[in-house]
Amino acid sequence: MDLPSAGLPADHGLASLGLVMQLAGRTTGALAALVASTALLDLRHLPHPEWFWSALALCFVRSRLHRNAGRDLTYSRCIADGLTADPLEAMRGYVRFGLAHAIAVGLVAALAFDTAAPAALGLGAALAVWPAVLAVVAWAPRFRRFRTGLPLGEDRGLEGTAIIMTVLGSAGALSAGTIVLILGALSPQQMEHGWGVMLVVVFALLVVRSSLHIRAGLAGLRDGSFDRPGELAARYASFGVISAFCIGGVLCLLAMAERLTPEAIAGIAVLCWLLITWPMVIKRYFNQRLFAELLAGDRMIHRRAPDAGLTGLGWLLLGHAALSAVLLIVDITLLGADARAPLVQAIRWFALDRWWSVGPSVDAVRLALELAAAAALIRMSDRRRALATIYAVFAGAAALAAALPWLRALGAYPDLWRLLELLPIAVQLVIPVAVWRLVHRAAAPLARARYRTLPSGLPLGPPP
Repeated sequence: MDLPSAGLPADHGLASLGLVMQLAGRTTGALAALVASTALLDLRHLPHPEWFWSALALCFVRSRLHRNAGRDLTYSRCIADGLTADPLEAMRGYVRFGLAHAIAVGLVAALAFDTAAPAALGLGAALAVWPAVLAVVAWAPRFRRFRTGLPLGEDRGLEGTAIIMTVLGSAGALSAGTIVLILGALSPQQMEHGWGVMLVVVFALLVVRSSLHIRAGLAGLRDGSFDRPGELAARYASFGVISAFCIGGVLCLLAMAERLTPEAIAGIAVLCWLLITWPMVIKRYFNQRLFAELLAGDRMIHRRAPDAGLTGLGWLLLGHAALSAVLLIVDITLLGADARAPLVQAIRWFALDRWWSVGPSVDAVRLALELAAAAALIRMSDRRRALATIYAVFAGAAALAAALPWLRALGAYPDLWRLLELLPIAVQLVIPVAVWRLVHRAAAPLARARYRTLPSGLPLGPPP
């Protein structure tokens, strides 16, 4: 008999996993659209177009299935006869398709594009990581009780969502804020050009957007109801959508003024798509939870989540660990392939092996510790605090070790633009610091007493 741990919420934090999956599904769809638009602009140099478009179409289908699987975890879906659908059935469908997609793309890369066998295997393995992780979740015996529907958590998933918003908002604020400081330190001659002022406006909007994001997340960690966090989340969503269009307009003006390539215009469109994605996901989530409370009325009991939102942090760590595993596989297999291959050139352009990796052995240990911490938080085991602390210390030290060569170079040749090379490493510090802070925070119990009133307006309570 599989008994849940004492600190687990009613939904085991699966609503938080659903939010992460919706974000990831929409993001991969946007990136696939960017690849498609870039290929359309350069059809003459596209080898084997029929195989390329077939593989890309499979990527779009996979992205859609991924988003739908996350949606079913977050919101109940009705089927025939008014019954509630199994919230994990869409995930199982995604797992089957995702594994088949990974095999198909690996075969296409090897047979149609003459990719070396190790690189093709690495590409297939990287694409199969996340479906394999979700397969463990979808068929886990502890989740069989949810086949008839996923209950809402005691706090309706508020604290888990707030943790995800706080972590993502902190990463965004750190990134955009650093770039604003760099742009603000440019010389007056450089700022006289229109592009300097335009970029300052763009990243200043991103700083404000991230600040609203963090504010809504912190409110969710403090409050026990959706009232105040819902109001702040609505402000963030509204500003997020408006700022996305403003940023897109400013970047389009910059692209036309600087006569950038059509590929740059396509990249701006995809960037706007990405900037709109998360605010819309958050807006729908809070509206649905607020509507559920409105329908329940006085029957709704506000309680703090028994896990203080840590299962949501565990699911976020699991997703980040899967991404780390993908990067590790890419580093080991693809980066050692033929440097003339377009895929290898694109990966090396991002310099993943320089700003993320300390070394394969250290990366593997960090990945193992993150998986252990994620599993402990998801299950709310008694060792969750110790494992999360060990991971936070090790991951933080690894990120600082990766930054040391850049810091030495920056000290020898002071250049503000070299700070941009440190930015991804600084963002890598956000998750370890957040894990340390969240697992050690003291969540004060929140109780709310409320008298029900009679139609006459007198309180329903003991006689005076």
